[in-house]
Amino acid sequence: AARAGAPQLIVPQIGDQPYWARRTAQLGIGAAHDGPVPTTESLSAALDVAQAPETCPRAAAVAGNIRADGAEVAARLLIELLSQSSR
Repeated sequence: AARAGAPQLIVPQIGDQPYWARRTAQLGIGAAHDGPVPTTESLSAALDVAQAPETCPRAAAVAGNIRADGAEVAARLLIELLSQSSR
């Protein structure tokens, strides 16, 4: 969703989802549900944030900064770093 420039509403459950929910909120590209169990009221409030007029342009701007080849670039940098440290 971030790469597509779509505002998000994240209800984190496990693993890295809480991190990405917080990061989404910090970047202003959506909302992170706060609390253990979603309610009509909490989801409605989060949707208000995700649909705010400033969220959509911000999501589009962030999408422009996300590289499609990010994993490849990271792998190349890691290989370069490892080859330098083994010299």
